[in-house]
Amino acid sequence: MRAITINGFGDVPRLTDQPVPEPGAGVIQVAVEAAATNPLDLAIASGSLKAIGEYRFPLTLGMDGAGVVTAVGEGVTEFRVGQRVFGQFWGRPLRSGTFAEVAVVEATPAFGALTTIPDGVPSHVAAALPTSGMTALGALEHLRIPDGGTLLVIGGPGGVGSFALQLARAAGHEVVATASNADQLHDMDVEVVLRGTEPLDDVVRRTSPDAVLDTVGDREVMRRVKAALKDGATVLSTAFGLDDPALDYRLDRKPERLEAVSGLQPLVGLEVPLEDAPRVLTGELRSPRGKTVLRVA
Repeated sequence: MRAITINGFGDVPRLTDQPVPEPGAGVIQVAVEAAATNPLDLAIASGSLKAIGEYRFPLTLGMDGAGVVTAVGEGVTEFRVGQRVFGQFWGRPLRSGTFAEVAVVEATPAFGALTTIPDGVPSHVAAALPTSGMTALGALEHLRIPDGGTLLVIGGPGGVGSFALQLARAAGHEVVATASNADQLHDMDVEVVLRGTEPLDDVVRRTSPDAVLDTVGDREVMRRVKAALKDGATVLSTAFGLDDPALDYRLDRKPERLEAVSGLQPLVGLEVPLEDAPRVLTGELRSPRGKTVLRVA
C-alpha cells in the first residue's frame, strides 16, 4: 500500500510502499478514504513529542482520518466491519497513521479518539474535524467567555482558529480575528484585523475582548496583548505562545469532544492527493485558510 513515512525522527516524509497492517487484539483495520494534516504531525515527525507515547519505525504519519472498517481484532466490540469511522488515530505504539491507504488503531486509542461518522457526512469533511475541532472546542470551554462577550482569535484562518470562530459565533459571541488578508475570513461573520496593519495591543484596547485565543505562538506579541487586556479577561494559547505554561491549552477529554464536533462544518481550504502530503508537511503547499485534506481513496 502507499503511505507517507519516516524512518526516524527528523527524517523527511516521503511516499513509500508498505505492507498492509493487520489488526491484533483490540485493534481495528481501516481503509482510509481521507486524512487531514495538523501541526501535530510535524511535531511527531520532528521528535519533539517523543517523550509522549511510543513510536515504531518506519512510521506512517497522520493523526486525523476517516474511512471504513475492514477488519477487527480479537475482543473488539466497539466497531464492526463496514462501519464508517473517523477520529484521531493516536495509538500505542504509533506506527500506522492515517496518511496511508490502510491504517490500524486500537478500538479505544491510547492517546486519541475514534467514533462512527454521522450519516450524510462525507469522509473528507469527517477527516478535517478531529484534532483542530476538538482543540477549538476545549479551548473555548476553558476560556469561559461570558454570554454575549467578545473573543479575539489570533490566527483566525487556521484550522483551530476557523473552528473557534464558528463555535464562538454559534454561542452568540462577538468575534474579532486576525488574518493576513480579509478574503481569508470573508464568509465567517467576524471583524477582521489585518495582521501587521494595526498593532495587536492597540486592537485589544480598541475591541476590549473578554477572552483571547492565540493559535499562532508569537510570545513577544502575546506579552503585549496580555499587558493590554482589561481586568478579568482570560487568555489561552494552543501554540505555546505564552510565558506561563498554565495558559497553554492541551487537548483533553478527547472521546467526549470528538462526539461534540461531529456536527461541525470544517473550513477546508485545500484538497490534495495522498502523494502531495510531503509537500504539505514541508510547507511547499499551503492552505490559504482552514484545513488541508488528503484524498486517499
